[in-house]
Amino acid sequence: MDDRFAILLNWLHSRHIHPTADDMYFLTQHTAYKRIKKNTLIMKQGRPVTEFYYINSGIARLFLKHNDEDITIAFINAPQFASTIFYLLNGQPSPLAIETCTEIKALQWTKDDIIAIKEHTSFGNKMELAFMELLLNWNFEREVSRLIHSPEERYRILLASDPLALQQVPLKHIASYLGIHQDSLSRIRNRLTRKN
Repeated sequence: MDDRFAILLNWLHSRHIHPTADDMYFLTQHTAYKRIKKNTLIMKQGRPVTEFYYINSGIARLFLKHNDEDITIAFINAPQFASTIFYLLNGQPSPLAIETCTEIKALQWTKDDIIAIKEHTSFGNKMELAFMELLLNWNFEREVSRLIHSPEERYRILLASDPLALQQVPLKHIASYLGIHQDSLSRIRNRLTRKN
């Protein structure tokens, strides 16, 4: 098995999806492998989604622009899917954008690739359902966190769950994710540093 697919295969296995050797061969024939530079938009707000990604390494951010404000919604840290299969398949414009925060290495599929994988493999539909379930759970957890946690608590959660993002993502994006000004983020960081 090509090392570029090993991480995705582990993800599939963790969800009890076991592609056959023929499935994996078909998948490799319908997948591009990309190295994408830092600060590259891989999904544009207000435009139809044209690619679906599985990030093997690196970090991206999900965000939107609203009233001239750049609002970071989440960080997508490898290994993880980026983009949305729902918008890719139905051709709808995305209400959100994805930008790389670091260089990323990713598997990439077009709409035609995804359709072919769904039609000609034993696991394509199962993979789509697993991704949709993951997305629904993520949305639920995100909304609950925003309702019950303060910005400082959310920073602590981010620090525990994704310390790499805090090291590699600009502070303005972290502050935006927390829903606070960058000065407030600096005060939180200083307060936590003094406690430790």
